[in-house]
Amino acid sequence: MNKALVFLPCLLLLPGCATKTAPVPDATMAGRSGTKLGTLQRGHAVYLAQCGRCHEPILPADVSRDDWHVVVPGMSWNAGISEADEQALTAYILAAKK
Repeated sequence: MNKALVFLPCLLLLPGCATKTAPVPDATMAGRSGTKLGTLQRGHAVYLAQCGRCHEPILPADVSRDDWHVVVPGMSWNAGISEADEQALTAYILAAKK
């Protein structure tokens, strides 16, 4: 049997297996949200470093703005995230939703 025929179905399925990633902060996101780029970058770094330690990271777009205001403080407390990092994380998540 031709090996190419065996791997062809796998190649066709790969695009569907691609994982979503959290948006990387940029000047456009900062301008849209009215938040300093440095704050968004700090929040993004906290998101990448902390949110996947205990569970699969949840993308900002997958949870409502109102729910994030409940989720972030609880998860920050559980993870031992400082208040400043929690504020940056919240700013990043809300900016990434816009």
